[in-house]
Amino acid sequence: MAPDLARLAAENASKGLEVIGPTQHYGYVAGGVDASPRQETAYIDSIRKEFYSVLVGMPAPVSEENFRNYGASTTPTLVFVDRKGIVRLYHPGAMSYAELAAQVKTIL
Repeated sequence: MAPDLARLAAENASKGLEVIGPTQHYGYVAGGVDASPRQETAYIDSIRKEFYSVLVGMPAPVSEENFRNYGASTTPTLVFVDRKGIVRLYHPGAMSYAELAAQVKTIL
C-alpha cells in the first residue's frame, strides 16, 4: 500500500491531505528478540527505509498513546480524520488505490 499512499499524498497535498504512520514499541525486534525502546526505534527506522521508502517524508510518531487513540488492530489500519478531527473512516486492512482515492475525495 505504500506506493498508493504516496501517490495519494502527492496528488492531494495541495488540498491538505497528510499521511501519518503512528506506531508503538512492542518490546522486540525481528524474530521476537527482546529490545530496548532505543533498539526498537532504530529497527522501526530501518524497516521504514527498507519497505516504505516511498513514504520517506511521512511522520511516524512512536507513541503508545497515539497508537491506542487510532485503534490500530492490524497493519495497515487506515484511519481518515477530517480537518475538524472527526474520524471519517476506520478500516483495518488494505484498500486499493481506487478505494482510497474515493474515500479521500469525500473528506477533502
